[in-house]
Amino acid sequence: MTFIQMWLFMTNRPEPLRQASLLMLLAGGVGHGDSLLQSLQAHEQESKSVWASKIGQLRMLLEQGHSLSGALSIISELLPDQTVTAIRVAEGTGALADVLMDEARRLHDQTRSKSGSPRTLEQDLLWAAALLTVASFIVTFLIVFIVPKFKQIFIGFGVALPPATMAVIEVSDFAYSYWYLFIVPGTASVVVFFWLVYSSLWKKLTLGYPRFAGLWPRYWLPGILRTLSLSAATGQPLGRALDCVMQDLPPGRSATVVSALRHRVHGGEDAVAAMQSVGLLRASEAAFLHSSLRTHHLDWGLRHLAASVERRRRNLFRRLSQFIGPGVVLIVGAIVMFLARGFFEPLITLLDDLSREG
Repeated sequence: MTFIQMWLFMTNRPEPLRQASLLMLLAGGVGHGDSLLQSLQAHEQESKSVWASKIGQLRMLLEQGHSLSGALSIISELLPDQTVTAIRVAEGTGALADVLMDEARRLHDQTRSKSGSPRTLEQDLLWAAALLTVASFIVTFLIVFIVPKFKQIFIGFGVALPPATMAVIEVSDFAYSYWYLFIVPGTASVVVFFWLVYSSLWKKLTLGYPRFAGLWPRYWLPGILRTLSLSAATGQPLGRALDCVMQDLPPGRSATVVSALRHRVHGGEDAVAAMQSVGLLRASEAAFLHSSLRTHHLDWGLRHLAASVERRRRNLFRRLSQFIGPGVVLIVGAIVMFLARGFFEPLITLLDDLSREG
Protein backbone atom coordinates (compact mmCIF):
# COMPACT_ATOMS: atom_id res chain seq x y z
CA MET A 1 0.00 0.00 0.00
CA THR A 2 1.46 3.35 -1.04
CA PHE A 3 1.61 6.21 1.44
CA ILE A 4 -1.07 8.14 -0.48
CA GLN A 5 -3.37 5.11 -0.50
CA MET A 6 -2.73 4.72 3.23
CA TRP A 7 -3.71 8.36 3.72
CA LEU A 8 -6.88 7.85 1.66
CA PHE A 9 -7.72 4.77 3.72
CA MET A 10 -7.15 6.51 7.05
CA THR A 11 -9.26 9.53 6.02
CA ASN A 12 -12.14 7.33 4.81
CA ARG A 13 -11.89 8.34 1.15
CA PRO A 14 -12.35 6.20 -1.97
CA GLU A 15 -9.35 3.96 -2.70
CA PRO A 16 -8.92 0.52 -4.32
CA LEU A 17 -9.51 -1.60 -1.19
CA ARG A 18 -12.77 0.15 -0.31
CA GLN A 19 -13.85 0.17 -3.95
CA ALA A 20 -13.22 -3.58 -4.28
CA SER A 21 -15.24 -4.23 -1.10
CA LEU A 22 -18.12 -2.12 -2.42
CA LEU A 23 -18.10 -4.01 -5.74
CA MET A 24 -18.30 -7.35 -3.93
CA LEU A 25 -21.20 -6.02 -1.85
CA LEU A 26 -22.99 -4.89 -5.02
CA ALA A 27 -22.31 -8.24 -6.69
CA GLY A 28 -23.98 -10.05 -3.78
CA GLY A 29 -27.07 -7.87 -4.07
CA VAL A 30 -27.64 -8.10 -7.84
CA GLY A 31 -31.21 -9.16 -8.48
CA HIS A 32 -32.26 -8.55 -4.86
CA GLY A 33 -33.12 -4.86 -4.63
CA ASP A 34 -34.30 -4.76 -1.01
CA SER A 35 -31.36 -6.82 0.20
CA LEU A 36 -28.94 -4.58 -1.72
CA LEU A 37 -30.39 -1.40 -0.20
CA GLN A 38 -30.21 -2.88 3.29
CA SER A 39 -26.60 -3.92 2.73
CA LEU A 40 -25.71 -0.42 1.52
CA GLN A 41 -27.43 1.12 4.54
CA ALA A 42 -25.47 -1.15 6.90
CA HIS A 43 -22.24 -0.34 5.05
CA GLU A 44 -23.03 3.37 5.33
CA GLN A 45 -23.59 3.11 9.07
CA GLU A 46 -20.33 1.33 9.70
CA SER A 47 -18.36 3.74 7.48
CA LYS A 48 -17.29 7.29 8.29
CA SER A 49 -16.77 10.69 6.75
CA VAL A 50 -16.50 11.02 2.96
CA TRP A 51 -16.97 7.33 2.16
CA ALA A 52 -20.12 7.07 4.27
CA SER A 53 -21.55 10.13 2.53
CA LYS A 54 -20.93 8.65 -0.91
CA ILE A 55 -22.47 5.30 0.06
CA GLY A 56 -25.51 7.20 1.34
CA GLN A 57 -25.80 9.05 -1.97
CA LEU A 58 -25.59 5.75 -3.87
CA ARG A 59 -28.33 4.20 -1.73
CA MET A 60 -30.66 7.18 -2.18
CA LEU A 61 -30.14 7.27 -5.95
CA LEU A 62 -30.92 3.56 -6.23
CA GLU A 63 -34.04 4.06 -4.11
CA GLN A 64 -35.13 6.80 -6.51
CA GLY A 65 -34.99 4.35 -9.43
CA HIS A 66 -31.62 5.16 -10.99
CA SER A 67 -29.72 2.34 -12.61
CA LEU A 68 -26.52 1.25 -10.92
CA SER A 69 -24.29 2.72 -13.63
CA GLY A 70 -26.34 5.93 -13.69
CA ALA A 71 -26.06 6.35 -9.92
CA LEU A 72 -22.32 5.65 -9.99
CA SER A 73 -21.86 8.22 -12.77
CA ILE A 74 -23.58 10.92 -10.71
CA ILE A 75 -21.41 10.36 -7.62
CA SER A 76 -17.90 11.64 -8.32
CA GLU A 77 -14.85 9.55 -7.41
CA LEU A 78 -16.82 6.66 -5.91
CA LEU A 79 -15.55 4.06 -8.40
CA PRO A 80 -13.02 4.22 -11.26
CA ASP A 81 -14.49 5.40 -14.54
CA GLN A 82 -13.49 2.23 -16.39
CA THR A 83 -15.33 0.17 -13.76
CA VAL A 84 -18.46 2.29 -14.26
CA THR A 85 -18.16 1.68 -18.01
CA ALA A 86 -17.96 -2.08 -17.51
CA ILE A 87 -21.04 -1.97 -15.26
CA ARG A 88 -22.97 0.09 -17.82
CA VAL A 89 -22.23 -2.46 -20.55
CA ALA A 90 -23.05 -5.42 -18.31
CA GLU A 91 -26.44 -4.12 -17.16
CA GLY A 92 -29.27 -6.03 -18.73
CA THR A 93 -27.06 -8.88 -19.95
CA GLY A 94 -27.38 -11.17 -16.94
CA ALA A 95 -23.63 -10.95 -16.35
CA LEU A 96 -23.63 -7.94 -14.02
CA ALA A 97 -22.71 -9.95 -10.92
CA ASP A 98 -19.77 -11.57 -12.71
CA VAL A 99 -18.54 -8.22 -14.02
CA LEU A 100 -18.73 -6.68 -10.54
CA MET A 101 -16.66 -9.54 -9.12
CA ASP A 102 -14.15 -9.31 -11.97
CA GLU A 103 -13.71 -5.58 -11.38
CA ALA A 104 -13.33 -6.17 -7.65
CA ARG A 105 -10.60 -8.74 -8.28
CA ARG A 106 -8.88 -6.41 -10.74
CA LEU A 107 -8.76 -3.54 -8.24
CA HIS A 108 -7.58 -5.88 -5.50
CA ASP A 109 -4.88 -7.34 -7.73
CA GLN A 110 -3.61 -3.86 -8.61
CA THR A 111 -3.27 -3.05 -4.91
CA ARG A 112 -1.54 -6.35 -4.22
CA SER A 113 0.96 -5.88 -7.06
CA LYS A 114 1.80 -2.39 -5.79
CA SER A 115 2.29 -3.52 -2.22
CA GLY A 116 4.47 -6.41 -3.39
CA SER A 117 6.98 -4.06 -4.99
CA PRO A 118 9.27 -1.81 -2.93
CA ARG A 119 8.00 1.43 -4.50
CA THR A 120 5.85 2.71 -7.34
CA LEU A 121 7.03 4.97 -10.14
CA GLU A 122 5.22 7.93 -8.59
CA GLN A 123 6.87 7.31 -5.21
CA ASP A 124 10.29 7.11 -6.86
CA LEU A 125 9.66 10.43 -8.61
CA LEU A 126 8.62 12.07 -5.33
CA TRP A 127 11.64 10.62 -3.54
CA ALA A 128 14.00 11.80 -6.29
CA ALA A 129 12.48 15.28 -6.31
CA ALA A 130 12.73 15.54 -2.52
CA LEU A 131 16.37 14.44 -2.51
CA LEU A 132 17.34 16.82 -5.31
CA THR A 133 15.51 19.67 -3.56
CA VAL A 134 17.41 19.08 -0.32
CA ALA A 135 20.69 18.82 -2.24
CA SER A 136 19.96 22.08 -4.08
CA PHE A 137 19.34 23.90 -0.79
CA ILE A 138 22.65 22.62 0.62
CA VAL A 139 24.54 23.61 -2.53
CA THR A 140 22.89 27.04 -2.52
CA PHE A 141 23.91 27.60 1.10
CA LEU A 142 27.51 26.62 0.39
CA ILE A 143 27.76 28.76 -2.74
CA VAL A 144 26.15 31.87 -1.27
CA PHE A 145 27.51 31.90 2.30
CA ILE A 146 30.61 29.68 2.47
CA VAL A 147 32.43 30.06 -0.85
CA PRO A 148 32.89 33.88 -0.62
CA LYS A 149 34.49 33.54 2.85
CA PHE A 150 36.55 30.64 1.58
CA LYS A 151 37.80 32.83 -1.25
CA GLN A 152 38.85 35.65 1.11
CA ILE A 153 40.74 33.26 3.39
CA PHE A 154 42.93 31.89 0.63
CA ILE A 155 43.49 35.29 -0.94
CA GLY A 156 44.79 36.41 2.48
CA PHE A 157 47.25 33.51 2.51
CA GLY A 158 48.40 34.38 -0.99
CA VAL A 159 47.77 30.85 -2.25
CA ALA A 160 47.19 30.42 -5.97
CA LEU A 161 43.78 28.86 -6.37
CA PRO A 162 43.52 25.81 -8.66
CA PRO A 163 41.12 25.78 -11.66
CA ALA A 164 38.53 23.62 -9.86
CA THR A 165 38.30 26.13 -7.01
CA MET A 166 38.10 29.05 -9.42
CA ALA A 167 35.21 27.31 -11.17
CA VAL A 168 33.35 26.97 -7.85
CA ILE A 169 34.02 30.65 -7.08
CA GLU A 170 32.76 31.72 -10.52
CA VAL A 171 29.55 29.73 -10.02
CA SER A 172 29.21 31.28 -6.56
CA ASP A 173 29.68 34.83 -7.85
CA PHE A 174 27.15 34.25 -10.63
CA ALA A 175 24.58 32.74 -8.25
CA TYR A 176 25.13 35.50 -5.69
CA SER A 177 24.71 38.23 -8.32
CA TYR A 178 21.68 36.79 -10.10
CA TRP A 179 19.95 34.84 -7.32
CA TYR A 180 16.61 36.49 -8.10
CA LEU A 181 16.61 34.86 -11.55
CA PHE A 182 16.65 31.37 -10.01
CA ILE A 183 14.76 31.42 -6.73
CA VAL A 184 11.26 32.12 -8.07
CA PRO A 185 11.36 29.82 -11.16
CA GLY A 186 13.19 27.12 -9.20
CA THR A 187 10.75 27.17 -6.28
CA ALA A 188 7.76 27.27 -8.62
CA SER A 189 9.09 24.32 -10.63
CA VAL A 190 9.59 22.22 -7.50
CA VAL A 191 6.13 23.03 -6.14
CA VAL A 192 4.42 22.34 -9.49
CA PHE A 193 6.30 19.06 -9.95
CA PHE A 194 5.37 17.81 -6.47
CA TRP A 195 1.75 18.82 -7.02
CA LEU A 196 1.54 17.11 -10.41
CA VAL A 197 3.00 13.83 -9.17
CA TYR A 198 0.93 13.84 -5.97
CA SER A 199 -2.32 14.74 -7.73
CA SER A 200 -1.62 12.17 -10.45
CA LEU A 201 -1.20 9.38 -7.90
CA TRP A 202 -4.28 10.59 -5.99
CA LYS A 203 -6.35 10.60 -9.20
CA LYS A 204 -5.05 7.18 -10.20
CA LEU A 205 -6.12 5.69 -6.87
CA THR A 206 -9.58 7.26 -6.83
CA LEU A 207 -10.58 7.44 -10.52
CA GLY A 208 -8.38 4.69 -11.93
CA TYR A 209 -6.28 6.84 -14.26
CA PRO A 210 -3.43 9.33 -13.70
CA ARG A 211 -3.33 12.98 -14.68
CA PHE A 212 -2.80 13.63 -18.40
CA ALA A 213 -4.16 10.17 -19.28
CA GLY A 214 -6.55 12.00 -21.59
CA LEU A 215 -3.56 12.76 -23.81
CA TRP A 216 -2.45 9.10 -24.04
CA PRO A 217 -4.97 7.07 -26.09
CA ARG A 218 -3.27 3.69 -25.57
CA TYR A 219 -3.57 4.09 -21.81
CA TRP A 220 -7.28 3.32 -22.23
CA LEU A 221 -6.73 0.32 -24.50
CA PRO A 222 -7.00 -2.39 -21.76
CA GLY A 223 -10.28 -0.93 -20.50
CA ILE A 224 -11.66 -0.63 -24.03
CA LEU A 225 -10.69 -4.23 -24.79
CA ARG A 226 -12.33 -5.51 -21.60
CA THR A 227 -15.50 -3.54 -22.40
CA LEU A 228 -15.60 -4.92 -25.94
CA SER A 229 -15.09 -8.44 -24.58
CA LEU A 230 -18.26 -8.06 -22.50
CA SER A 231 -20.24 -7.13 -25.60
CA ALA A 232 -18.64 -9.93 -27.61
CA ALA A 233 -19.41 -12.50 -24.92
CA THR A 234 -23.07 -11.46 -24.63
CA GLY A 235 -23.69 -10.92 -28.32
CA GLN A 236 -24.24 -7.17 -28.06
CA PRO A 237 -23.10 -4.78 -30.81
CA LEU A 238 -19.56 -3.54 -30.21
CA GLY A 239 -20.67 -0.02 -31.09
CA ARG A 240 -22.85 0.10 -27.96
CA ALA A 241 -19.84 -0.75 -25.81
CA LEU A 242 -17.91 2.12 -27.39
CA ASP A 243 -20.87 4.43 -26.67
CA CYS A 244 -20.53 3.50 -23.00
CA VAL A 245 -16.76 4.06 -23.08
CA MET A 246 -17.25 7.56 -24.49
CA GLN A 247 -19.51 8.54 -21.59
CA ASP A 248 -16.73 8.05 -19.04
CA LEU A 249 -13.66 9.28 -20.91
CA PRO A 250 -12.14 12.61 -19.83
CA PRO A 251 -11.85 15.25 -22.56
CA GLY A 252 -8.65 15.23 -24.58
CA ARG A 253 -6.88 13.43 -27.38
CA SER A 254 -7.94 10.02 -26.05
CA ALA A 255 -11.61 10.95 -26.29
CA THR A 256 -11.06 12.19 -29.85
CA VAL A 257 -9.42 8.91 -30.89
CA VAL A 258 -12.13 6.76 -29.27
CA SER A 259 -14.81 8.94 -30.86
CA ALA A 260 -13.25 8.31 -34.28
CA LEU A 261 -13.17 4.59 -33.48
CA ARG A 262 -16.85 4.64 -32.52
CA HIS A 263 -17.84 6.37 -35.74
CA ARG A 264 -15.90 3.79 -37.78
CA VAL A 265 -17.54 0.87 -35.97
CA HIS A 266 -21.02 2.38 -36.27
CA GLY A 267 -20.28 2.88 -39.95
CA GLY A 268 -19.84 -0.86 -40.41
CA GLU A 269 -16.03 -1.16 -40.27
CA ASP A 270 -14.50 -4.14 -38.50
CA ALA A 271 -13.74 -3.16 -34.90
CA VAL A 272 -10.23 -4.66 -34.87
CA ALA A 273 -9.27 -2.99 -38.15
CA ALA A 274 -10.76 0.28 -36.90
CA MET A 275 -8.70 0.15 -33.70
CA GLN A 276 -5.57 -0.39 -35.75
CA SER A 277 -6.49 2.46 -38.11
CA VAL A 278 -6.90 5.00 -35.29
CA GLY A 279 -3.63 3.92 -33.65
CA LEU A 280 -4.93 2.03 -30.63
CA LEU A 281 -3.63 -1.38 -31.77
CA ARG A 282 -0.24 -2.41 -33.13
CA ALA A 283 -0.03 -4.74 -36.10
CA SER A 284 0.89 -7.77 -33.97
CA GLU A 285 -1.99 -7.09 -31.56
CA ALA A 286 -4.45 -6.71 -34.44
CA ALA A 287 -3.23 -9.99 -35.95
CA PHE A 288 -3.79 -11.74 -32.61
CA LEU A 289 -7.37 -10.44 -32.39
CA HIS A 290 -8.10 -11.40 -36.00
CA SER A 291 -6.89 -14.91 -35.18
CA SER A 292 -9.14 -15.14 -32.13
CA LEU A 293 -12.05 -13.84 -34.22
CA ARG A 294 -11.54 -16.57 -36.82
CA THR A 295 -11.61 -19.22 -34.07
CA HIS A 296 -14.78 -17.69 -32.55
CA HIS A 297 -13.03 -16.73 -29.31
CA LEU A 298 -12.98 -12.97 -29.71
CA ASP A 299 -14.11 -12.32 -26.13
CA TRP A 300 -11.22 -14.42 -24.77
CA GLY A 301 -8.75 -12.75 -27.14
CA LEU A 302 -9.84 -9.27 -26.09
CA ARG A 303 -9.47 -10.05 -22.38
CA HIS A 304 -6.14 -11.79 -22.90
CA LEU A 305 -4.76 -8.86 -24.89
CA ALA A 306 -5.97 -6.39 -22.24
CA ALA A 307 -4.11 -8.32 -19.54
CA SER A 308 -1.01 -8.54 -21.76
CA VAL A 309 -0.96 -4.78 -22.42
CA GLU A 310 -1.33 -4.01 -18.70
CA ARG A 311 1.45 -6.47 -17.85
CA ARG A 312 3.84 -4.93 -20.39
CA ARG A 313 3.01 -1.47 -19.09
CA ARG A 314 3.72 -2.47 -15.48
CA ASN A 315 7.05 -3.97 -16.54
CA LEU A 316 7.95 -0.78 -18.41
CA PHE A 317 7.19 1.42 -15.41
CA ARG A 318 9.12 -0.96 -13.17
CA ARG A 319 12.17 -0.70 -15.42
CA LEU A 320 11.89 3.10 -15.49
CA SER A 321 11.75 3.13 -11.69
CA GLN A 322 15.00 1.18 -11.54
CA PHE A 323 16.81 4.00 -13.38
CA ILE A 324 15.58 6.81 -11.11
CA GLY A 325 17.66 5.85 -8.05
CA PRO A 326 21.00 5.45 -9.86
CA GLY A 327 20.31 8.64 -11.84
CA VAL A 328 19.78 10.67 -8.67
CA VAL A 329 22.92 9.15 -7.11
CA LEU A 330 24.98 10.09 -10.17
CA ILE A 331 23.66 13.68 -10.20
CA VAL A 332 24.22 14.23 -6.49
CA GLY A 333 27.61 12.50 -6.71
CA ALA A 334 28.71 14.81 -9.54
CA ILE A 335 27.70 17.87 -7.50
CA VAL A 336 29.54 16.59 -4.41
CA MET A 337 32.64 15.81 -6.47
CA PHE A 338 32.60 19.30 -8.02
CA LEU A 339 32.33 21.00 -4.60
CA ALA A 340 34.74 18.65 -2.81
CA ARG A 341 37.42 19.15 -5.42
CA GLY A 342 36.96 22.92 -5.32
CA PHE A 343 37.20 23.00 -1.52
CA PHE A 344 39.99 20.51 -0.89
CA GLU A 345 42.50 21.20 -3.66
CA PRO A 346 43.55 24.62 -2.23
CA LEU A 347 43.70 23.12 1.26
CA ILE A 348 46.12 20.48 0.06
CA THR A 349 48.16 23.16 -1.73
CA LEU A 350 48.25 25.32 1.40
CA LEU A 351 49.29 22.42 3.61
CA ASP A 352 51.99 21.45 1.15
CA ASP A 353 53.38 25.02 1.08
CA LEU A 354 53.38 25.26 4.89
CA SER A 355 55.16 21.92 5.23
CA ARG A 356 57.88 23.06 2.86
CA GLU A 357 58.37 26.35 4.74
CA GLY A 358 58.57 24.48 8.00
